[in-house]
Amino acid sequence: MNLANILRHHARRRPGHPAVVARDRTWNWRQFNHAVDLAALRLIGRGVKSGDVVGLALGDTPEHLAFLFGIARAGAIILPMDKRWTEAEKERVVIHFGARLTLIDKGDPLLQGSPCEAVEFPMNVEAPLTGPVPESPAADDQRLLLSLSSGTTGRPKGPCLTHANMYHRFLIYHITLTFTEHDRFACASPMYFSGSRGFTMCALHCGATVVLLPPPVSPKKLIAEVKDYGCTNAFIVPTIIRRLIDAHEGDGPCFPDLRVLISTGAALFPEDRELALKKITPNIINFYGSAEGGGISALTAAHGGAKSRSAGAIVYGTDVRVLDPDYKELPRGQIGRISYRSQGTAKEFFNDPEASLSAFREGWYLPGDLGYVDEDGFVYVTGREKDMIIRGGANVYPNEIESVLLTHAEVAEAAVVGAPSVEFGEEIVAFVTTRGAVDPARLRDLCVSQLAPYKVPKVINVLGEMPRTNVGKIDKQRLRVDLAAPGPVAEKQS
Repeated sequence: MNLANILRHHARRRPGHPAVVARDRTWNWRQFNHAVDLAALRLIGRGVKSGDVVGLALGDTPEHLAFLFGIARAGAIILPMDKRWTEAEKERVVIHFGARLTLIDKGDPLLQGSPCEAVEFPMNVEAPLTGPVPESPAADDQRLLLSLSSGTTGRPKGPCLTHANMYHRFLIYHITLTFTEHDRFACASPMYFSGSRGFTMCALHCGATVVLLPPPVSPKKLIAEVKDYGCTNAFIVPTIIRRLIDAHEGDGPCFPDLRVLISTGAALFPEDRELALKKITPNIINFYGSAEGGGISALTAAHGGAKSRSAGAIVYGTDVRVLDPDYKELPRGQIGRISYRSQGTAKEFFNDPEASLSAFREGWYLPGDLGYVDEDGFVYVTGREKDMIIRGGANVYPNEIESVLLTHAEVAEAAVVGAPSVEFGEEIVAFVTTRGAVDPARLRDLCVSQLAPYKVPKVINVLGEMPRTNVGKIDKQRLRVDLAAPGPVAEKQS
């Protein structure tokens, strides 16, 4: 199987149908498939062979998509990188994974450790091919993608996905997230994000239209663009969803014509979800998964009541188990380590057997999340293994405390971490950003009213903004580091 082959079919059956729409131009299907051919030939001309790793550090442009599928068509392995990374971060990744070539935007600095190919834009999609395009490699285990999932801090790890793995993920997107060839899919997040890349590739694989609306853009402009471009479905990360909630001033939802809005990549707490259902669209799907394992569960608008506090029902083709510390399966309803598998799950980290041992076990992937599955097959995430706080011998799950803090109307974001404590081993510390003035003491009172005493944060810090990882998630490790150092955080304690 080679996922790039189907693009030729779309170019033959609907050549004039728009494939990629950007703010500055549109490519129809004939042009997009031709651009993929041009990209594949350019890579082959630079000596790229089947099985080589090719770094992809391009901006969020149609050219990014052409080379994404061009790498696949050439039989090479995609190594996605964030264009916003520093040169040192990019160099660390290309060296670690042995990139044969790295694609950069024209004008970006060259990298040490990998030959670079500068891509100009706009690409001339009417340029003649420099030769015949060879048959795309399509072995059963053809490797497609190293899906880096946690930025570049520490030791880089790249779960290796095959074309067949990605195709199964597309089936989940079709069946659970309802992708069709009739869609105009709005991608409003950087293409480096695993969700952005996967959903966009799925939309193109089924012959739909992709509308690129990446940041930076104001919430009000994004609202207008989704409407003006006639988008039917979209992927927007929770951070932007919260900004849309604050920006929308109308009575009804700001996306009344959107058939599906997918939110994934970070927690969308029930309180935020309720606001989003009213102010953004009633058709939100919270999709829980990982770059390594694919989708686990989906929470739709039909899931109300107590189920609204879950991560949704287990998705098509995925098996989920909850394990104890000895890797034995726990009964439903008991909290433990979440593990899951499907035909979309990677089998290992690329050339990294040591890291693979701790994350992959007998075909199952362990994402590092703690939680349980109820009798109806709904998944509940109580926290991360590394985030769990053990205070005085009791397990405390930050997710529960964060959810309570977010019930306050003026709290925009919340993050809870553990700080070293001589008395209790760890003490609970909370960080919040707010929409207006908030007295931390009042927030602590809120926690006292809804949580057991040992779960109440000792300290609540009000920040101007949260530190974030390269993929836009709140950087809890940075918050822990800040706790250990003197500075502004200490001055904001309650």
